[in-house]
Amino acid sequence: MVDPDTVAALVAAIPAPVNILAGPGAPPVSELARLGVARVSLGSSVAEAAYGVARRAAEEAFGAGTYQALADGLDYGTLNELMR
Repeated sequence: MVDPDTVAALVAAIPAPVNILAGPGAPPVSELARLGVARVSLGSSVAEAAYGVARRAAEEAFGAGTYQALADGLDYGTLNELMR
């Protein structure tokens, strides 16, 4: 549920912190915070986006034979730094 009016009503009615599962089409974090949301989760959306990249990369590799879909990937050094 990401409709701002509904989110505000839920926050007002629930005597506990409200968590919102956000993704494309959801209000920005700043608006959800203004509505009183305690936590914003991305859930499986991150994995779904990664699967989308994998699909586009495979289609491109088997189609055009190129690899541009992989251009924005993070190298291992960057990934390792993020895990520190």
